Amino acid sequence: MSALATLDRTLADSADRDSWLAVHDKVIGSSTAGKFAKPGSVETYVRQILAPRTFSGNASTQSGHRWEPMLLAWAGAEPNSLFIHHPDNDRFAATVDGAIPYGASFAIAETKAKHNKVITGPTPYEIRQLAWQLYCIPEADYAAWVWGELVEDATEPQGWRLRRDPQTLLFDRETPAIAAATALIVPIAHEVLAALNAARLQEVPF
Repeated sequence: MSALATLDRTLADSADRDSWLAVHDKVIGSSTAGKFAKPGSVETYVRQILAPRTFSGNASTQSGHRWEPMLLAWAGAEPNSLFIHHPDNDRFAATVDGAIPYGASFAIAETKAKHNKVITGPTPYEIRQLAWQLYCIPEADYAAWVWGELVEDATEPQGWRLRRDPQTLLFDRETPAIAAATALIVPIAHEVLAALNAARLQEVPF
């Protein structure tokens, strides 16, 4: 059993699309929380959540999914598909890419495939994602952000190859960027959740 499964806070398994769809629109996940950049934009965030979602991925996201197992293996992480909720709020949740077990502890891992880019770390959006994942899974000691820089190569089966070895940065809750992001997004998430509840009860039209 994986380190995340033992937490016994699984809302759904993203490998089972029906179970994932049954809860996804009822909770705030890390992709949504990553957008929480402005305290004054709660209404906008609620509208985005309530709007029909049609995006199902593009060539870059499909390529990212193909490279994710290798990036996780590089980090020594077990793949994860479980949607785990916060210990005190089952409407706040995250599906991290993987977990890195060591002794009685574990870390979480998030992977990114970057196409035709040389980067030095996460974007502000990705920092907010990491902060949300660490908030929802307080048992994790830290988060490993693992990325691969892909360049086009017609000789490769999928048309891409790594420009260099995968890179890893480690973040804990005291990392200044993570602490600042957590302080920003958690209050917004509570406001968004309250507004969502009101909208779905038709107390407030969005």
